[in-house]
Amino acid sequence: MTDLSGKALALHCCSDYFFQMKALALSGALPHTIVKSVFYTCMLSFILLLAACSGSDKAGMSPADTAAGDSLSEEIHKIIYENPSHARIMAQQLLEDQDADNLPARIRLLKYIGSSYAFETRYTEAIKYYNQALALAEEIRLYLEIAHINNNLGMIYNETGNYKTAYLYLSEALNNYSLAKVPEKMAGTYNNIGLIYLNLKNYDKALTYFNKALDSSGVQRDSILIVSVLNNIALCYISENDPPLALGYLNKAVALSRKIGNKYGLCISYQLMGNYYLVHGRPEQALEAFELSTAIARETNLSYQLAVARLGTAGALNRLNQSAQAFAIAREVLQMAGEQNSLVLKSDAHEVLSDICEKTGDYKNSLFHYREHKKAQQELINQAVVHQVYDVELNYLSQLNKMQQLELDKKELAISKKNNLLFFISLTFIMLLTGLYLLYLNHRHRQNVKLQKTVIELTEKKTNAVLEAEIQERKRIGSELHDSLGHLLSLAGLNASVLYSRKELSDEKKKTLLESLMKSIDDAFDEVRTISHNLAPSLLSERGLKGALKSISDRVN
Repeated sequence: MTDLSGKALALHCCSDYFFQMKALALSGALPHTIVKSVFYTCMLSFILLLAACSGSDKAGMSPADTAAGDSLSEEIHKIIYENPSHARIMAQQLLEDQDADNLPARIRLLKYIGSSYAFETRYTEAIKYYNQALALAEEIRLYLEIAHINNNLGMIYNETGNYKTAYLYLSEALNNYSLAKVPEKMAGTYNNIGLIYLNLKNYDKALTYFNKALDSSGVQRDSILIVSVLNNIALCYISENDPPLALGYLNKAVALSRKIGNKYGLCISYQLMGNYYLVHGRPEQALEAFELSTAIARETNLSYQLAVARLGTAGALNRLNQSAQAFAIAREVLQMAGEQNSLVLKSDAHEVLSDICEKTGDYKNSLFHYREHKKAQQELINQAVVHQVYDVELNYLSQLNKMQQLELDKKELAISKKNNLLFFISLTFIMLLTGLYLLYLNHRHRQNVKLQKTVIELTEKKTNAVLEAEIQERKRIGSELHDSLGHLLSLAGLNASVLYSRKELSDEKKKTLLESLMKSIDDAFDEVRTISHNLAPSLLSERGLKGALKSISDRVN
């Protein structure tokens, strides 16, 4: 939460919550002064958000973005307490000029606008802008901002009497503080939850959360928060009719506020103390406490708290039988209520005026102011009802948006399933084609291997056949040479040997031998020629294969 929104909520924090407590007072469950004390301390619980959350607005922003919006943001921060409508106009103009992508800055400006409405107790508009800021913060998961906004919304719903919704928002704030890893920020939320239980008169539970807030403040103790918690604890003991403990805690709160210079907290503490003294019949001390609160409010320009303190002063003066002065102050507060457009102040002022008139015997004006007081209360009731109806409407719209989102998610899931199925089918088809192609390649490879194997086998057979034919041909040639040519050469050699060795042979015999020798040689030549023709036929060499085959065919025919 921004320091601006925290302060804005602080100044107008508990209008409807105050009315709820006043209803208890009317029924006799609580004195009016205690109810007012609850209202004032609720205010203080909001002002602590100013200190607890300062600086978080700029989380996630670049230095350039921060520098650009610093001057205007500071100006808005300064004027929002005195003129929330003007501050809201400035924030809206800055929001229109803001870059749409700069979500942290837009979140801050939306919170400023929501806080300006909360300052005017226009909670319907405040909730609207806080929800817009919350949606943006959730979009970019700024857990610290989410926690601050939930804290704001929780306290607004607490003010309007919608305690269940308030508790849910505050619980969500605790969860997001945990996600943001800032457990020290949880202390303020524990304090706010304690206020819910205080509102419900469950004082034991309220004290449990207030003590938890004190224990959770961490090493760097938040003094403003501690003041608020001390005041709340005092209220619990006042409600349980334990004055010594209540006064003790109030004195601790005053001392701590003085020590740290917490003017706002000191102003509230004195108001609580004044109400405490009024409850216990000590109007002189109550008057002193309210005058101290008035002085602080004037010094720090806290117009709303000035009106509250002055109204307390009027009540104390009425108890002291100074009715004329009390009446003048109450009329002054009534005028301030009109200027500040505060139904709470208006209701209280008319109530005090009614008491004063009754005490002075002016019953006609007393009745008039009492009716005006009840009329203002009724307006507060109407506002509370409007807020609750608006909350129901927001919840309905939220549920509707969630249903629409679920429907969109369902459609996206169906589309995603279809896409996944299509992808799976495509992938399966591609894998099938790839498998078939690989099978084809494997089959083709096997065929090639088989073909190569067959070729090799045929080549081997051919080679073996050629070798076998060559061997057979050599055998045939050798056989022919041996059988035909061999005996002719042997016969020729024998005749030549006879002629050479037998010189005494007659010429006729020699001639016969020579003729036989020549015939053997001629026959040998013929045989060689025949063998040669058989090896390479002249017909084949002269006519070629086709001519030789034709010649052989003709010869056969």
